[in-house]
Amino acid sequence: MHAEPFPSNRSALRLGILTSVETRHRYFVQALRSRFDVAAVGYEQTGYDPSAAPDLTPEESRIVENHFAERSRQEQIHFGRQCEFVPETESCAVRLMPPGRLNSPATLGLLESHGVNTLVVYGTNLIRTPLLEGFAGGVINLHLGLSPYYRGTATNFYPLLNEEPEYVGATIHLIDAGIDSGPILKHARPTIVADDGPHTIGCKAITAGTEAMIAVLNDLSRGTLKPVPQWKVPNARLYLRKDYHPRQVVELYRKLDDGLIRRYVERAAKSPPPVRLIP
Repeated sequence: MHAEPFPSNRSALRLGILTSVETRHRYFVQALRSRFDVAAVGYEQTGYDPSAAPDLTPEESRIVENHFAERSRQEQIHFGRQCEFVPETESCAVRLMPPGRLNSPATLGLLESHGVNTLVVYGTNLIRTPLLEGFAGGVINLHLGLSPYYRGTATNFYPLLNEEPEYVGATIHLIDAGIDSGPILKHARPTIVADDGPHTIGCKAITAGTEAMIAVLNDLSRGTLKPVPQWKVPNARLYLRKDYHPRQVVELYRKLDDGLIRRYVERAAKSPPPVRLIP
């Protein structure tokens, strides 16, 4: 049995949500659950720890530790009032998935057995078979980054590291067999101000992306979705986990101390960034 890409009766969405376990992911589930019928939730323990910092000096380790501690603090400030794990009920199945169990027949069976007709994803490992086949063409992803400019992992970190804050944002898109390469449904960007830090910017992007997902699901319920194929851009960037090293965090803070955000805000006030967005 394979689910239809989207429900034929689009006013009767039954969501399945696959996400991770951090504060931002739990907030995302709660935000969607307050507006839609959520029939199943899978919280994946991804097994990925970007804070692990081998071969750093004591000062570099301190910077990296402070960076991730501040991320937790800002997420608690922004999302802490709405970040509980969803309890399992008769109408909503909930699973905590250990690393390596996301793309399994058991996950597909959970979704299908609870009548999920719309699958939403945020912050998991890559979605592969059998989920891609079971919901062929009908998996909607919240990608924290602006596709097609930045795809892959940490794609609101690397625009800052590369001194390109104009590419911080979120993309709602259909998942295909590539990495954040499916047709785009909506973009969202945070408003960046001079006294922002990387995590206030990141939390703004998460909020904007969550609201964009809600808008997309409302469009789906009205039957007005208009996917836009991704276009080619010069110097498109794809980052994988193997590209990351904690020393990049140290380099980011050097640039922040040198006025990266202030210079961007001044530049953007004079000329809007030349970024194509799907509203």
